[in-house]
Amino acid sequence: MNTMFGLDADLFSSIAETPEIFESTGRTKFYTVGKRVSFEGTINGIKVPAAMTLESARLTRLSLLEQKSPYNNKSYFLVTGILNPVKMNIEVKIDDEYINIIDVLHNFVNSGTSQITRAQFLETADKIGLKFETGMPLFFQQFGASLEGWTKAREAFVAAGAKDVIGDIEKPGRIKAAYELDNGVEVTGFELGSVNRERSRTKQGFLDLVDASVDQFTRIVRLRKEAAIEDARAAEMQNASQLELKAVQEEAKKLRAMSRQWTTNWSGAQLRMKYEPLDQSVTADANRVYDPVNAPCGRFDMIVNGEKVSVNLWTNSAAAETTVTEPTEAPEPF
Repeated sequence: MNTMFGLDADLFSSIAETPEIFESTGRTKFYTVGKRVSFEGTINGIKVPAAMTLESARLTRLSLLEQKSPYNNKSYFLVTGILNPVKMNIEVKIDDEYINIIDVLHNFVNSGTSQITRAQFLETADKIGLKFETGMPLFFQQFGASLEGWTKAREAFVAAGAKDVIGDIEKPGRIKAAYELDNGVEVTGFELGSVNRERSRTKQGFLDLVDASVDQFTRIVRLRKEAAIEDARAAEMQNASQLELKAVQEEAKKLRAMSRQWTTNWSGAQLRMKYEPLDQSVTADANRVYDPVNAPCGRFDMIVNGEKVSVNLWTNSAAAETTVTEPTEAPEPF
């Protein structure tokens, strides 16, 4: 047929041979259960080809917040939520071969002189909270969310059995509504965006699933190693005062506590930052607390009473693939 119309058969064969090149080139990707979707991952600032196959996900939390932009003092709505558990298969392309993120991290560990088996690595990862095989939560948010989209999402979530829990929050602050469903409702697909860290006051935020996984693992190992160094220092402080010894021991304790904060999380964690509006300075919270990172997500599909409900939280749906909202402080965890 192509010869009849003078069309190039090789050109159109690419649809069958390399379908990934026709995926969206925008800043968001939509992941559907059972479909392998390619995306650009990041390891230590280096871009790498990656792919994710979503196995299953459930929505357990949905909230509406009202915030003010520090740039123009205008109010806007923010929708946050938790998918838990999310089971997914993340792969990274290294040396022309796609490797599971578990094996990537396992190879990092075995790059030194000590060697452990994959089973040993998975056992250790599970102990520290990285539950790659059984699933982990994924925290998400949508800035400048559409109230119409929020209403549809809330009504569907309630129809699935979610309960209003705003009354259980001691200090709701900016939180205007909150709903929870212990066992969650089935989610068959969701969108993930990427934050431009250069436009963020804290220089933090969700980049991609590879970066979040590697960063989590690196943080845990680094903090545990630093804690071990402090323990060794304490053991050698035979002539130190009780006050000096206690300070070192407390530092080791704090480092271990930091290593345990929000480890079970696909979207990663970041240091809680304090913003001073007078001089616009940003510094780490004195308590050195980590909070979960909220990945940008404006669209998701869920199954409610046997029917598919497609939620779109974008204020301007036409801009969903390219719009990057202004950076704003992440809400306090609840």
